[in-house]
Amino acid sequence: MYDKHFYEKFAHKSLGFFYGDKIVNFKYGESPDLQNETDNIGIEVTRGISQYEAKFIRLSTESVENNLNLQERFERANRMFRKNFLGVIHESNGFVIADPQNGDRGYEIHVIEMLEKIKIKIEKLHKLYKKFNSNCLYIFSEFPMQNNQIWVLADIMNAENMSDYDLYFINAVDRLYIINPHENFEFICHKYTSSEICEFKK
Repeated sequence: MYDKHFYEKFAHKSLGFFYGDKIVNFKYGESPDLQNETDNIGIEVTRGISQYEAKFIRLSTESVENNLNLQERFERANRMFRKNFLGVIHESNGFVIADPQNGDRGYEIHVIEMLEKIKIKIEKLHKLYKKFNSNCLYIFSEFPMQNNQIWVLADIMNAENMSDYDLYFINAVDRLYIINPHENFEFICHKYTSSEICEFKK
């Protein structure tokens, strides 16, 4: 089940390397979710996924937690998606792998869905959110994304002039991409260790 505060805490902890000593000045709030009055920074936290992907993630989590075998996962997927499951479930090197969109096309769809979520958050920034000197958006992609997918995302954001936020943080499971609209939407990538990720989840 989606836990809003879990994602906000995870985002907060994962930004320690970026904000340094300023990280202690952030407080949990609403619209935006992380607020730093001292340094005048606001960060909205969201998930860049559709309802379909959210349901798929729940399927994957339940499958692992209940140690379901391959056939049981197929049956659970069919029940959850009412036989509309678009992806594939297969075994690889002893692991059960599930792909929500069946192949490379999934990343293209995911980028489109992230862009739609960004547009929604841009609209809310102008209409609803408290403004700071630095307004940032932190997005959980929920799926591993590589540099080429981020290049596509950043290029489209640049083409559509989506410079409303000062920084975009894209959490791609084991790494954080930081897209800077004020520098031609160039990005940097920060990789986390498995121990750091475990610490963020506490």
